[in-house]
Amino acid sequence: MREQQGVMPGPAHPAPGTPYLTSSPTGGARPRLFCFHHSGGSAAAFSALRGALAPRIEVVAVQLPGRETRLRHPMPKSMADLVAELDEHLDPYLTGPYACYGHSMGALVAHDLIARRQTRGAPPPVRLIAGACRAPHLPPAFAAQHMESDEHLVRSMLDIGGLSPELLRYPDWLRSAVALNRGDLRLCASRDTTAAEPLSCPIDVFHGTADPLVHERDALAWTGRSSVSCRVHRFPGGHFFFLRESRTAFADRIAALLREAPEPARGA
Repeated sequence: MREQQGVMPGPAHPAPGTPYLTSSPTGGARPRLFCFHHSGGSAAAFSALRGALAPRIEVVAVQLPGRETRLRHPMPKSMADLVAELDEHLDPYLTGPYACYGHSMGALVAHDLIARRQTRGAPPPVRLIAGACRAPHLPPAFAAQHMESDEHLVRSMLDIGGLSPELLRYPDWLRSAVALNRGDLRLCASRDTTAAEPLSCPIDVFHGTADPLVHERDALAWTGRSSVSCRVHRFPGGHFFFLRESRTAFADRIAALLREAPEPARGA
């Protein structure tokens, strides 16, 4: 977005050492919340959350390839390849008290990243917050849509609120949006849904009560994916409740969760 004429820009963040981040996290004692966006989305989805949580919590939005400043960066061939790249690129920043929020596809990315790091003994987050997502051992919601026609995918995206009707007036942009979403859904479909070891951090599941893709039983199925605890939090709204119906409640709940003391892993 261009700067408004006559408005002085704020202090620049240092350039990150990885294309997966739009800016380098700052130092200090603030907890960091790494945010992973939905399919067809981008790091910009968390701009409002960053403002709502500052200065208590530092929101660090992860930018996947193929969008915004990363248009020319190819997406890895599979979820496993993407998670391996993320583990390498984000490892220097996943230190101190940090948490992860993932929305829809982003929740699967965050879960698989934490699971990979757990396997190799890397420090876990203080908690994983998973929004609008079926439990990771279930077939991913909407992923099979990547095999449908463009027309079918557009209708489906409109139905769940994942596409602005305004975009229908701009065919080139619409084609780009459909192609991006299709690629992301193909990535979700590549996941190995074999149940892995439970995560050694608490999990909080955010569920939109009117979500057409994720039934409450799908949210409750996250129980057992943590060796510590798993709670389901319900919000008014559909699949994108965090951007629309429950934006303020969403930010307030995250702030409250990150104020809680981390729970020790069972058996520790």
